Amino acid sequence: MKVSLINYTGFGHPNPMFAAALLAYTKNTRLEQGEDGFAKFLAMSPEELKPHLEYIAGTLRSSWEFVDFQFQINGVTRAFTHQFVRTRTASYAQQAQRVVDLSGVGVQMPETVANNPTARQAWEAAVMIIKDAYKEMQDAGIPNQDCRGIVPTNILTNITAKINLRTLADLVGKRQNLRAQGEYADVVRGMVACVLDVMPWVEPFLYPDRLATPALDKMLRDALGDSGPLDKPEVNEALKELDKLKGTWG
Repeated sequence: MKVSLINYTGFGHPNPMFAAALLAYTKNTRLEQGEDGFAKFLAMSPEELKPHLEYIAGTLRSSWEFVDFQFQINGVTRAFTHQFVRTRTASYAQQAQRVVDLSGVGVQMPETVANNPTARQAWEAAVMIIKDAYKEMQDAGIPNQDCRGIVPTNILTNITAKINLRTLADLVGKRQNLRAQGEYADVVRGMVACVLDVMPWVEPFLYPDRLATPALDKMLRDALGDSGPLDKPEVNEALKELDKLKGTWG
């Protein structure tokens, strides 16, 4: 899996704080608007912008939607993208199984299967049968759009996504989370790393101090061990209560 940030608000602009200035300006327009308004914020130093950003990070999120990020996400499973695209406040362009030749595309094996010799053998045998059948159908003149019907949900794919800061913050709360599928959490961590590399000032928007519970998170993580939350109902219920208190999971 590889996550790359290929475009964002302010990309290529000489002022690295362009997006921060835009965010501060859009928040300020609720009070006043003028021709020189944005120029005033764009001329501010990082130190001058800091109190504006601190205020915005703890208030209404509507202005956050003016800051966009575009990601290229490669080598992820269709199982993940089925979940990913349910976030309706983002835009997507995904590799099409209808036209792409999938005969040589990899299928990701879950760790639980890889660590179980019996399950691993069954998985590898099933994937081999599917790949052989796919190729046989192609050789028989069946179009790719019909051959795709037998491919497994963990077949690898690529997807491009455009997400604003508000949606990204929501994803961090809901998906970089012990209740989320591991692959989804890995992708979100990759997205965050890319964003913080170019906009380090965004961190308080994604990880507000008021929602931090590191000791409790560690205790629940230790309680889960190698299991998923659904495998341990009592831990899962505790995670649900925690998410409800934080307001991070709708």
